[in-house]
Amino acid sequence: MVKNPSTSNTCISMPNNFYNNSYKDCNQPNTNLTINKHTENKLTIFHQNICGLLNKKDELLNSLTCNSPQIICITEHHLTDEVLEVITLQPYTLGAKFCRRMHKCGGVCIFIQDNIHYTTINMNKYSIEKDIEICAVKFHISSCTIVIITVYRSPTGNIAYFLNNLEAALNQIYSNTVTIVLCGDFNINYFSDNQNKQALNSLLITYSLSSVIDFPMRIHNNKNTLIDNIFINRHTNVNYLVYPLINGLSDHDA
Repeated sequence: MVKNPSTSNTCISMPNNFYNNSYKDCNQPNTNLTINKHTENKLTIFHQNICGLLNKKDELLNSLTCNSPQIICITEHHLTDEVLEVITLQPYTLGAKFCRRMHKCGGVCIFIQDNIHYTTINMNKYSIEKDIEICAVKFHISSCTIVIITVYRSPTGNIAYFLNNLEAALNQIYSNTVTIVLCGDFNINYFSDNQNKQALNSLLITYSLSSVIDFPMRIHNNKNTLIDNIFINRHTNVNYLVYPLINGLSDHDA
């Protein structure tokens, strides 16, 4: 979880001039998810590749009762537009989404607490099923303008299309006055040196974005991998905290 950004099953927290550096430890889930008011000078963002949202809504909310994030970023929700539009995830509103039409599974979405005013950024022209699935929202906290981008790239996705379209999306959004948080399942393992990692880093550094995750997000065949990631500008956002949240809802941690 990121207090101020977030990952796989990951949370990131930031103050309002950006991220809070503390979070609650919770042993007893509460069915009432409290609204974490962003006026308290902190922003908490959660991300998870959930491998299907429809039948996991209640478990997801239960897992977040102690560290209630203002932003929930989901990859691989596996839903159609029609189904996702009517999903109830109180106290959150569906802020942005991409749903597949030709292939099964995949998809990305962002839920925002009801008390936050936001704008949906249309990213549809950059999305290509499997290659890059992307959505984004923009909102203001104190004097900060924040854009949250959530991305999914299939393991079989075309890396060139992914990089080209991600660059085009960032070009649309980037400004010296905007704080960008980029999170998602990139299916690029940051625990190993590889060409895809180098190419993504080369692209993101031009927007002053770098990874803040240093722990495994998925264990597959007894191998730790870091394929879910969060990227922020670590020079301007120094007071952030990123931590894993293991809720057992998929084979990716949050």
